[in-house]
Amino acid sequence: MHYINNRLLSEVAKGAAKASRNADDIDLIVPVFAVAGDSADARATQLHRARTQISFYGSTPNYAFQFDDLGFKGTTQRLNALIRAGDTAQMAATITDEMLDEFALVRRWDDMADALLERYRGIAHRVVLYLTDEDVGNTPAHLARWGEIARAVRQG
Repeated sequence: MHYINNRLLSEVAKGAAKASRNADDIDLIVPVFAVAGDSADARATQLHRARTQISFYGSTPNYAFQFDDLGFKGTTQRLNALIRAGDTAQMAATITDEMLDEFALVRRWDDMADALLERYRGIAHRVVLYLTDEDVGNTPAHLARWGEIARAVRQG
C-alpha cells in the first residue's frame, strides 16, 4: 500500500492529466499476494511461495526502491547476490514477517474478503490474487473458498 499511496496514485494522476483525462476514470487492477488458511500449518505452503516470489521480484534493481521506501535498505542487493548464487531458499528466508506484511495479505479464510475490501476499496477496481491458481491446483477443495472470497469482494 505504501507504493500505491505514495507513488502509483500520483503518477496515475500525472499521466491522466497529461492525457487530458480524469484519474478517477482510470480503473486500477492491483495484484495481491493473498495467503489464506485457518492455521499457520494451513498457510505454510502459500507463505513460502509468497516469500519466494517476493524475493524474486525484490532481487531486481527495479524493485529496490520499494524495499528502501519501507526501511528495508540493502534488501535488493542481498537478494540479487543470493539469486546469482542460486540460493533460492535463502532468498525466501530473507523476506521477514515484517516485509511479508507489507507485500502480502495473510488472513484466515473467513477474514480474507473483508481484509481485501478494507485494504483496496476506493483504490482498486479489481484485484488479481497471486498464487490462488497454484493453491487450487495443490488443493482443489480450495476453489470453493476462493470463489466465496471473490463473490464477497464483488458484492462488497
